[in-house]
Amino acid sequence: MGTGLLATGVAVQGDVAFAAPPAHAGAAASVRAAGHDVDAQAFGRTGLVGLRAAKKKKKKKPSVRLGPIFNAPTGSKSKQGAIDTQITQLIAGAPKGAAIYVAMYHFYTKSLATQLINAKKRKVNVRVVLDHDSAGAAAYKTLKKSLGSNRKKSSWVTLCAKDRGCIASQFNHNKFFLFSTTLGSKNVVLQTSANATDVAREQQWNDALTLKSASVYAAYRHYFYDLAKQHHTGNYHRIVHAGKYRVDFFPWAADDPISQDLDKVSCTGGTHIRIVMGFFFWKPIAQRLWKLDDEGCRVQVVVGSVGKSALRELTRPGGRHGGPEVRYLPEGGQAYEHSKYLLLDGRYQGKNQKVLITGSVNYTNVAFHAHDEAMITIADAALEKSYVTNFATVFGRGKALTYADAGARLAATGVVRSDNADESSAADD
Repeated sequence: MGTGLLATGVAVQGDVAFAAPPAHAGAAASVRAAGHDVDAQAFGRTGLVGLRAAKKKKKKKPSVRLGPIFNAPTGSKSKQGAIDTQITQLIAGAPKGAAIYVAMYHFYTKSLATQLINAKKRKVNVRVVLDHDSAGAAAYKTLKKSLGSNRKKSSWVTLCAKDRGCIASQFNHNKFFLFSTTLGSKNVVLQTSANATDVAREQQWNDALTLKSASVYAAYRHYFYDLAKQHHTGNYHRIVHAGKYRVDFFPWAADDPISQDLDKVSCTGGTHIRIVMGFFFWKPIAQRLWKLDDEGCRVQVVVGSVGKSALRELTRPGGRHGGPEVRYLPEGGQAYEHSKYLLLDGRYQGKNQKVLITGSVNYTNVAFHAHDEAMITIADAALEKSYVTNFATVFGRGKALTYADAGARLAATGVVRSDNADESSAADD
């Protein structure tokens, strides 16, 4: 047993001070000098108890795990459920009086409904906006029974109108969680590509980014209430610059932010662009990627599903650098790519940067112009590096894809689709 510091008959151990019996003070000093442990006779029983208490390590309080989390549908149960685990911990960590906001496309998992109901029972304010697609799901019905749908109450759940989004014309494709306070942290945002479904866990590669920022939280919260109010417009088009973050909210009436960002990229010095995209049908982005590869950038793309026109543009011949490397990732028709992120390592906006762009937005016409969506952009080397590791995993598992492969075989599996394919199909569960 270690000793405390003895000075004028007082032993000090950490923040604990106690009087050492004068009769034994000299003995304690001599024992210490000899290099032996001090026994109960040297310090007395009070001192012994104090030392034992000081030696016990304080339990570390759980805290918010910031940064990216990726699931692995081909891995163990814990790897499949990595994103679910993060969400569960954040919900459980919300204290009485805190607020949780959820915006979700497919809300099918009863376990998530139960967690939100339990939060309400702890006097957490739980507010949820769902696409009408979830109206028939048992998870939604369970949630509604507990939370109700009266938005004048402290907790509630509401659905977008049938056959449209809450703001946009088609559907609410959002997938985000906001926590006013959780696990001792304020203003926590979790943006993910994963819906609340078993498929998202067991058959899809997904990502989730957790961050702390009062300004990003405020921007998302404002958007959340705009969704809840259901003021329909095809030109919502909100861009919020919040510190080091840029947040885009949809729908846009025209154009798209990814094309605009790619126009600010220079290939000088060997810029590297990596994209993982669940649905890639938007021809303008494909054209820009081919052009950037032709100019000297290295472009690598992994898709879950790709439109014929976009694939033609991505893989057309004649480029000076061989064209973008394109791979697809459904494995045996089961585990398929569903994340939606872009990584840029190189010259962007006139300077060398490592940039991450992630969110719920697929690269499709309807995603940009007819869906409720959110997307975060941040220049952060550590974040980009973490995503590069995930990219290496999914790119390594993918299979090479060219326009010559766009025949019946891959069309039958859903890898290659017509340009106007329905993105709301089961493949986006």
